[in-house]
Amino acid sequence: MRSILERGCVRAGAVVAIAVIVGVAVGTPAGAARGDRSHRDRRISVSGGVVIAQDEAVNGPVVSVDGPAVINGVVTDKVYVGRGDARINGRVTGDVFVVDGDAIVNGRVGGDVIAVLGRVTVHSGARVGGDVVSRRDPQVASGTVAGKVRHVNLSSIFRGLLIAFLLFSWLAVTVSVAILGLLFVLLFPPAADATVTAGRRVWPSLGWGALVGIVGPILGILVLVTIVGIPLGLGVLAALGALSPLGYVVASLSLGRTMVKSTSTGGRIGAFFAGFGILRAAALIPGIGYLVWFIACLYGLGAITIAAWRAGHTSAAPTRTPESSPQPAPAAGTREPTATTAPDSAE
Repeated sequence: MRSILERGCVRAGAVVAIAVIVGVAVGTPAGAARGDRSHRDRRISVSGGVVIAQDEAVNGPVVSVDGPAVINGVVTDKVYVGRGDARINGRVTGDVFVVDGDAIVNGRVGGDVIAVLGRVTVHSGARVGGDVVSRRDPQVASGTVAGKVRHVNLSSIFRGLLIAFLLFSWLAVTVSVAILGLLFVLLFPPAADATVTAGRRVWPSLGWGALVGIVGPILGILVLVTIVGIPLGLGVLAALGALSPLGYVVASLSLGRTMVKSTSTGGRIGAFFAGFGILRAAALIPGIGYLVWFIACLYGLGAITIAAWRAGHTSAAPTRTPESSPQPAPAAGTREPTATTAPDSAE
């Protein structure tokens, strides 16, 4: 049984294929009428299907978006069917392409016969000049197909494409955030140490991160509704978009600090990559990777917020100079020390 995601991908592909079918058919130039048959340049049906009579010839594509196509005459081009079966009892010089349905060939097809989601059946006495391709196992009589007969598992194809896309995304994020983290610990070591110190308060960091990372975008979108606040809203969303990867870097550094205690440059780099490796490994676990990314970004945003708050209040606090304590009064009967001067040198 296919998963909901796979079915959605297949259906989306079918919709795209139908749209392409209609565009190709509409854009195909009309052919010239000739012979004694009833000629037409193309046949396009959005719903209800298409039937080409036995004494009818179509010098152009035949398209049925939603409904079956029955070809009893001659089609000197291709046949496209979106949803429904294609039954070829006459002759088609081009390909037969069916998205969601079966293709049954009793006559002659000069090109390929393809059923994306269905099955191709070629009966005895029929003839296919090209290949036969279908998702379900094709049923082909011996000696009726000049090309290859192939069974295509679309579920495996879409699953492979999805896995490849996810792995590419994981690799791109890993390389980008690794470069960002390395630059952060090399160029701003005091800021890196300050965020680690602030991140030791785990729950306040998560709370401030939720406030900044969740409430902030909502406020930014609300501000965008007003015409005057569009620059401010865009600025808020852009700032949060830039701070989210930095929050992930801070979370990686804080996690690595639990294992690498050195505060040297090498220690900071080692701590970052230790925590970063753990988080990126967790990102490969299905269903958990996005949750780990979300929590790590919130935690890092909260630690950055706390560190920035502390830095602002520390720099704003006035520095006090120590006042000199008053000298005690001399006791009664004692003489105050008098300044002595160096004696003059003898002349």
